[in-house]
Order: sequence, then structure tokens, then C-alpha cells
Amino acid sequence: MRSLWRHTILAAAGALALAAATAAAGAQAAPAAAAEPDSTAITPAMVDAGRAVFRGKGTCFACHGMMLEGTQVAPTLKAHAWKDAKNGDLKNIFAVITHGVPSTVMVAFPGGITKADATNVASYVWSVGRGKAKP
Repeated sequence: MRSLWRHTILAAAGALALAAATAAAGAQAAPAAAAEPDSTAITPAMVDAGRAVFRGKGTCFACHGMMLEGTQVAPTLKAHAWKDAKNGDLKNIFAVITHGVPSTVMVAFPGGITKADATNVASYVWSVGRGKAKP
């Protein structure tokens, strides 16, 4: 009986090791991250998705306001003299969302959003800042 128990434990450990190795290999084989966002590729669907993430799971509205007007905690995201996302460029907005801002409450990937969500939020913020979309 003890031998059967030991065999079962060893088999389970081997299966777990194989699963972990397979997952690690899959992660390494994943395609490279997409290039930085491109403002010419922004679609209305991306803006709408970004707005939903901004007002929902990204929790961006809690600091930046529901209409991107800014609060005492965080600046407006409408057209203004950008501090952290230099010139309000799409790639810089995306960088702030994905890397955060040191010594502030702005964290990377707020609310645990995905990279795709971050692209959509950046597209939304950029579009509003450029007058191409409503908050």
C-alpha cells in the first residue's frame, strides 16, 4: 500500500512539473508584444472600449473624474499642458498607463487591466484630448 501511495505522489509531482514546463515554454513562445499604439489605427470601437474600462474596471475615473476633468488627486486628461504623458502623445499616455508614475497614486495597469485594455484607454484619452471624441 505504501508503495502504491508513493508511486501516486511521484506521478502527480511529475505531471505538475510537466504542466509547469509546458506553461513556461508556451509563455516563451508567445508572440512579441505589439508595437506601441498607433494613433492612425484608433477606431470608434477602441474609444468606446477605452471609455468603458476608464469608467469601470480600470478605476481611472476615481482619480481623473468621470469626464476626465481631473480632481485634487490627479490632473485632467482633456487637452492641457501634459506633465507625465509628454505632449499628450498616444505612446506617452500608453506608457503612463502601463508603467505608472513614480511617487504618485498612478500605478501601472490600474485595476489589473490588460495590455489591450491599456491600449484602448490610451486611445480614448488621446481621442478626447485631441477633440476627436467626447468624454
